[in-house]
Amino acid sequence: MDYKERVREQDLQKIQQLRIFDDEFLKEIFDGNTEATELVLNIVFGRNDLKVMKVIGQREIKGIEGHSVRLDIMAQDSENHAYDIEVQRQDSGWLPLRARYNSSMMDTVLLPSGEDYSKLIPTYVIFFIETDTVGDKRPLHHYVMRDIETNDLLGDERHIMFVNGENDDESTRLGKLVHDFKCTSADDMYYDVLAKRVRHFKETEGGVSYMSKIMDEVRIEATIDTLRDVGISESEIKEKIMVKFKLSEKEAKNYMEKKIA
Repeated sequence: MDYKERVREQDLQKIQQLRIFDDEFLKEIFDGNTEATELVLNIVFGRNDLKVMKVIGQREIKGIEGHSVRLDIMAQDSENHAYDIEVQRQDSGWLPLRARYNSSMMDTVLLPSGEDYSKLIPTYVIFFIETDTVGDKRPLHHYVMRDIETNDLLGDERHIMFVNGENDDESTRLGKLVHDFKCTSADDMYYDVLAKRVRHFKETEGGVSYMSKIMDEVRIEATIDTLRDVGISESEIKEKIMVKFKLSEKEAKNYMEKKIA
């Protein structure tokens, strides 16, 4: 079995173990999928009438001078509210700060140049966290800016929310949704709109091939990052990824430019 065959076999096994709690899978489930995104947001907000107009998977926002960020899922609804939906396998201890940064970076793309601050729209950063990061067993935590003394709202329309991935109350809509985020098999899922997408990527030839391609891209990009971190020259990196991943010079160049951009 050659390198490509061996990697293909490993990918097939990994694909079957993917869950929506894995960010590379989350993006594929929701990218451009307004129906699935509507389902998630309506459940999180306890509504049935929220309409999603646009969904983009893994939007990268570059900082002018500082750190760039890649949002897992960015969506806007018919009420002109914006959402960043993220998954987190473990709490690194910095989630509130990461949520703050995501929220601020959303504003940089949502407010056109030259527009008044009054044009800023309400934003919601929603983290689905696999562990009970707060530790009080509540299924959902919703944070806004308030006056410490009076408890009055600041009115900046910025919201940060954490969904408890240990919420196992499957008698509730949110509990069922969390359950579906943790499933590896579509047959075990409650919500058909999510199960349908999972089946596509795990059970159809086109879906499995696409996921294998995504995994290839992740490996190549991670290798480029690693080699750059240790100071390898650009020409050497190109040669190494051409050999390791059986790429043409043009393909390698495209990956290199993508990582620089």
